[in-house]
Amino acid sequence: MTPSRAIRIVLTSNAIEHLAFRFTQLALPLVVLSQFDSAAAAGLVGGLAGLPVITSPWWARRLRQRLSDGRGLALVSLWQAAAVLVVPTAMLVGALHLVVLAVAGLAVGVSDALASPGRTALLGDLGDRIGEGMATRVITWDDALRRAAMVVGPGLAGVGVHLGLTHVLLWVEGASLVVSALVVRRVVLSPTAATASATASVVHSGSTSASDPLKPAAQHAPGILASVRPHPDILRGWVMRGTSCLLWFTFALGLAVQGERTGQAGTLYATALTAYGLGSLAMTLVVGARPPASRPLRVATLSWVGQGLTFSAMALWTTPVPVAIWSAAAGGVTVIGIRAMTQLLVVQTRGPARRAALAGQSILVDVMVSLGMLTGGLVIDHVGVRAALGGAGLLIAAVALVAGLSTGERAQVRRLPAAATVRG
Repeated sequence: MTPSRAIRIVLTSNAIEHLAFRFTQLALPLVVLSQFDSAAAAGLVGGLAGLPVITSPWWARRLRQRLSDGRGLALVSLWQAAAVLVVPTAMLVGALHLVVLAVAGLAVGVSDALASPGRTALLGDLGDRIGEGMATRVITWDDALRRAAMVVGPGLAGVGVHLGLTHVLLWVEGASLVVSALVVRRVVLSPTAATASATASVVHSGSTSASDPLKPAAQHAPGILASVRPHPDILRGWVMRGTSCLLWFTFALGLAVQGERTGQAGTLYATALTAYGLGSLAMTLVVGARPPASRPLRVATLSWVGQGLTFSAMALWTTPVPVAIWSAAAGGVTVIGIRAMTQLLVVQTRGPARRAALAGQSILVDVMVSLGMLTGGLVIDHVGVRAALGGAGLLIAAVALVAGLSTGERAQVRRLPAAATVRG
């Protein structure tokens, strides 16, 4: 199997999962609400699903290194399918209660902590085998598929709910995860390729460990900080992205509150999210066709400055049309920053170090968004929506300028090692 074909298979598998996730994202809370009539119960699955992700630096450090090809990812997808299907199965036999929801939430969280960085790392490894810059490009293609699912999936799920098939959507995701597993399991890296990847990771990171670099990847499991400490540009990029995620509540929660307070309940928020999704999807398709940036940290800096300015602009004009325009612009510039950070990460890390760094980035995003949402309501109640949104925008821009422009950029596009073989 050629690397190009392997990439197509992984992208196909990912597209199935991205779309199926949007079905469950809408259906699961509605199913739980219909059974328990409790918002707390509806939030139980999502809340507990975040716990394994947050704690994954401790329990998943070595396990994630085993997800180096499609076979390991297939097992994770099957695990997630079983976890998702716990809820409709319990409904079928009349045994759905809070303990079942808790178990399902924790099990889904385990798969989330492993699947996302594992699939991204595999795409990066396959892109490396094609040539320079392809790792960044194929990961951007995957991001485009994810954002397309964000636009299309909720609408399709809404049709299912309207037809009274809410619980069926859970069975659809379970079946889709099984299909995804059967698809991705065909991607098997040759032992030679796996060994070369592990060796390149040790050499590329400048490790002076006495351990044998030819040991299997699972035996060489760097921690998250150890994987990125030699690369300060990645750390500075994480400061920018982490600040953006922490203050995301001013957009996601703030506009919902603003719509409620101004008699546009739901309308303003739905307009903003739809425009943001369309803007991000359109820009993802544009940047996916372009070569990697020569100065990715500088691009990321300008991107988050742009996001901050769009948030501040929304604070000045909070009617639907201006909000839609600025939301689309925010989605577009944010995608550029995420793509630049992806380039920094895949160029400067390899193999086990790359998997650890990707996991760290996922954890950073999840934790900072969660912290922001937990405290955001108090901030908005205290200072108001427009002040919170405007202040957050200025802070995002200021942090990006300080973190991104304070020192010379070290990240440059480098030629990758010769391609290794893939079989399957």
